[in-house]
Amino acid sequence: MMRLLWIGGSALLSSFAAQAEAASTTYAKVGGWEISAEPPRCIMQGFFGGKDGKKVDGLTILYAADKGGVLLIWSNNWMTYLPTKGELDLGLVFGKDGTSVDASWGSSKLRYEKVGNDYMFTRAFKDPQEAEKFLRDFGGSQVMGLTLGGTLLTSVKPNASEAIMKLRECSLSGSSAE
Repeated sequence: MMRLLWIGGSALLSSFAAQAEAASTTYAKVGGWEISAEPPRCIMQGFFGGKDGKKVDGLTILYAADKGGVLLIWSNNWMTYLPTKGELDLGLVFGKDGTSVDASWGSSKLRYEKVGNDYMFTRAFKDPQEAEKFLRDFGGSQVMGLTLGGTLLTSVKPNASEAIMKLRECSLSGSSAE
């Protein structure tokens, strides 16, 4: 089942990336996020540098309003100890108010692959209700983290509430870049 999910997610990502390269336009820039249009699908992408300037995490969210789905892609350049392909059981957590953490997302086995110098992990939210909950949680959180077991691997401050609104608008409107 996970293999089919990975193949489907990879195929979707590859297909979308090829289409996006050929036909996407910048729909909006909101804070550190760039939203690219390929209506009815849109991509939101942001990068987060570590304090040392060497560690970089990237988050890409593909939103397909017509399918009611979201594909989350987390990339990083610092997990160099991993083989070029594999899977990890990663948890997704959101934080608010500096103290409360919502760990209700639990963990999932995610396949990853090294592409160039970066490792790319994907998580698909195919159920429309789950996809909407992810977008709400992501947009409303001050911190998003990824865990391995009980250990926090990385966290970012997405500051994404307005960017999520633009991502939804982009995907639902079917209009071209502003």
